[in-house]
Amino acid sequence: MKVSMNGLRRNLSGDVQELRDVAASIINDDWYDKADLVRAVNAIIQHSNVLNCIYVANDPDFTDMGDLEVEPLEAGGEG
Repeated sequence: MKVSMNGLRRNLSGDVQELRDVAASIINDDWYDKADLVRAVNAIIQHSNVLNCIYVANDPDFTDMGDLEVEPLEAGGEG
C-alpha cells in the first residue's frame, strides 16, 4: 500500500495548529468549548496511531509500531 507521508504530515500539522489554538484559549482564560478540545486531542491521537502502523519492511529503523495505540478521549474524561 502506498501512503502519502506529505498528506499525513500536512493533516497532522493542521490538527496540531488547532490543538495549539484551543490550548492558547485555555491559557489566556478565553472561552473555549470542551468538545473542541476533545476533538483536537483525538485528531492528534488518530494521526499518531496511524503513523505507528506505517513501516518499511526490512528497515530496522522504520518498523511496525502498531502495538503503540493511544485511546481517544471521551467527553466526560479520560478514554
